[in-house]
Amino acid sequence: MKSRHRSLSSRVALEMTEKISSGEYAVGDQIPVESQLMLSYNVSRSVVREAIALLRSEGLLLSRQGKGVFVASKEKSVLKINADKLGEITEIIDILELRLGVEVESAGLAAARQDKTAIAHVLSVLEKAENIDDFVRNPRQLDFDFHMAIALASGNSYMPKFLDFIGMVIIPPSQLIHNWQPMLSRDYLSRMHDEHKNIAEAINKGDIEASRQAMRLHLTESLKRYKALR
Repeated sequence: MKSRHRSLSSRVALEMTEKISSGEYAVGDQIPVESQLMLSYNVSRSVVREAIALLRSEGLLLSRQGKGVFVASKEKSVLKINADKLGEITEIIDILELRLGVEVESAGLAAARQDKTAIAHVLSVLEKAENIDDFVRNPRQLDFDFHMAIALASGNSYMPKFLDFIGMVIIPPSQLIHNWQPMLSRDYLSRMHDEHKNIAEAINKGDIEASRQAMRLHLTESLKRYKALR
């Protein structure tokens, strides 16, 4: 079932790539919304999201917060993350280590620059996962949105571009935890939310070092959790 799911998302990604190459989806155009793509390709929402994440990782698509997904380029980026390997523990660990190199400083910059509007958005995104049932229903999106909100609050234009380039594929799928430890799913997400809350509170207070430490701890704890699954 998993390989079939991947083959469907790969097929959708290939057909969308062809539309980008042909100019049907021109650079700068907004692509159809998820519901339209689901109907066009007769696939599930998760397949559409995986296809979009793959094309983002290749530099063809770009998300704009609150606006949608747009065509960024007709040419694939030289650097990309192989979405087909994301179910592998070693791949997830490599990506988390990469994130440590960027997101710790992103949190520090957000605390230092104190963009009140951007920080309010960080807190708003955090609140959406306050109810664990809501978080369980949509963990990858809510997690990604939180990290993207901090990247935007950093005030560095390349932080959200970097995060968006890697896309949702950088967020380790909670389904992996479900497969290995079914009873830990809610506990895993509850701890994740607590770590997110510590990061957001430190940023809101303008405590640069505490923000960096909280983000470092969050990503390091994620590393530990996944290393324990090897």
